Amino acid sequence: MRALRRRWRDALYALFGNKCVRCEFSDSRALQIDHIAGGGSMDRTNGSYYRMLVLSEKARSKVQLLCANCNWIKKVENNE
Repeated sequence: MRALRRRWRDALYALFGNKCVRCEFSDSRALQIDHIAGGGSMDRTNGSYYRMLVLSEKARSKVQLLCANCNWIKKVENNE
């Protein structure tokens, strides 16, 4: 299951250009899916989250790829 989830995650990262949209950091170990409008914890309810994002263009429009630093900075700036 872990290998399958990693393949879906890698496919999703490729769709987003494999880099942070803010600073262009590209080490996949620190990249994270960020919900643009917040509220991401409600979407992560099952193990097929990456698969759903890869297959659903509508779902992808609600997220972006950020590095861990930019993701935390955004959370603080937006009081998320």
